[in-house]
Amino acid sequence: MKRLAPLFILSISMMSLAQEVEIEAKKFPYYDVIEWKGEGAILLSKDPGTTTRKVDMVLAGDQESSVWDESFTPKNGEFYFISSENARYVYFLDNLELENGKVYFTQLNSAGNTKNVNVSMVAVAKNLGVPSWSDLELINVVVTDKALVHHFRFHDKKAKAIREYVTFITHHNMMVYGAELGSIPEDDLKNENVGNWDYIGFTGDKICFAARGIKNKQNGWSIKEFTSKAKYVSDIFIKAPTEFIPMENIGFGTTGKYFLEEKQTVDKGLLTFINDKFYMVGGHSEENSAELVLYERFGDEWQELNKIELSYFIPKKALKLGLYPMNEGIGCHLDHNGYNKVSIITFDKNVESAHNAFTDRSIYNPSSVFNSKDKEEFTVTLPNAVLTFDTKQLNTTGPMKFDLIK
Repeated sequence: MKRLAPLFILSISMMSLAQEVEIEAKKFPYYDVIEWKGEGAILLSKDPGTTTRKVDMVLAGDQESSVWDESFTPKNGEFYFISSENARYVYFLDNLELENGKVYFTQLNSAGNTKNVNVSMVAVAKNLGVPSWSDLELINVVVTDKALVHHFRFHDKKAKAIREYVTFITHHNMMVYGAELGSIPEDDLKNENVGNWDYIGFTGDKICFAARGIKNKQNGWSIKEFTSKAKYVSDIFIKAPTEFIPMENIGFGTTGKYFLEEKQTVDKGLLTFINDKFYMVGGHSEENSAELVLYERFGDEWQELNKIELSYFIPKKALKLGLYPMNEGIGCHLDHNGYNKVSIITFDKNVESAHNAFTDRSIYNPSSVFNSKDKEEFTVTLPNAVLTFDTKQLNTTGPMKFDLIK
């Protein structure tokens, strides 16, 4: 690894020429900041006395002042921020688990327009053959370019199987569609090479899910593709590139899987799908060292792209890994043997990877994986610029100041 990503060479060499972006103060102090990757930094403000649930939002981007100013009111005062690389909408969910069969949320688009909506899953659960919506176990909530997606499991005690379902709430008209991913016998799951279904990513209206399994005596993944209207498109099986060590999938990024901590699973290799390509991250170990390897699927074969050395690896301790696919590479949260950091395995083998201490804010700042920084620095990648912010400014009076390097 020989060089830094060009974008951050620019940010370092041009720091003295940074343009200041000033966001004017609100009635109440800004208490938090969230990255909308590619769009900017969303500053949040609310009454610290909790006399109102209203949250004000201001977007800082590539302009000298705010891009837009908006607000929303969470149903219970708290919310879950759901976003993805290349998705044109983000969501502030009032609830992850369904409330009386409903999900409540505020939808936000890049123009700063919001919709406050609640959608019922009762009818779609019935149409899918689930006895009651309350029988559904929530596994994940993600946003794609076309829909807000929920992944559920149903424990079919009669058939002694796990049935998997997905629902799609389309962005524009809030219509809800549902589909069954498949059914896995409980006895099959006792095999360490067989796993449940998981969401792995999207490109446009291709929304993909995968489950580890065995076909023709080969380990691999069954992959199913759906559209945002739950139309089944394809089903393929791809073999594993090699044998990987088991890893605990802890989730990473602003998805329901991360917030639902008890839903962590053990996998051999983690599969992702972005920009119409399949990628695999898996671990190999030898004595007290190991490495994470990134593969890309070319035709019917896997090709190694890049790797991260894990010199501190202890075989008897769990290797915990969460992935966040981005246009530049696969963001990683690695937790093992006291090492708890975020990094990125880039698609370009010549790009140096930073390793920053994991904090709760790392989840809301995916660009933090690109360059080494201190805990107080918040960095946002924009199409033609880098935006930086010192989080020590939060919870103070007065305007917020960003540095913009074009």
